[in-house]
Amino acid sequence: MSGGRFDFDDGGAYCGGWENGKAHGHGLCTGPKGQGEYSGSWNFGFEVAGVYTWPSGNTFEGYWSQGKRHGLGIETKGRWLYKGEW
Repeated sequence: MSGGRFDFDDGGAYCGGWENGKAHGHGLCTGPKGQGEYSGSWNFGFEVAGVYTWPSGNTFEGYWSQGKRHGLGIETKGRWLYKGEW
């Protein structure tokens, strides 16, 4: 596994581990024009477990499968908090 940075054409970026040309290991991915970021573990291009932060400051911390929230997690929206399954 190696590490590095990739800048997407839309302004987003990924910085972290790579394997076989895909995000793998730990990394940080930012969306285009500050449209949120994900920091956590990756498995061959897909999020596994980590924190996604929206531009509003809302967050989701938990598990992912095939690019979607999956399993246990915690979502915060201002003072609202949800702990549970997705």
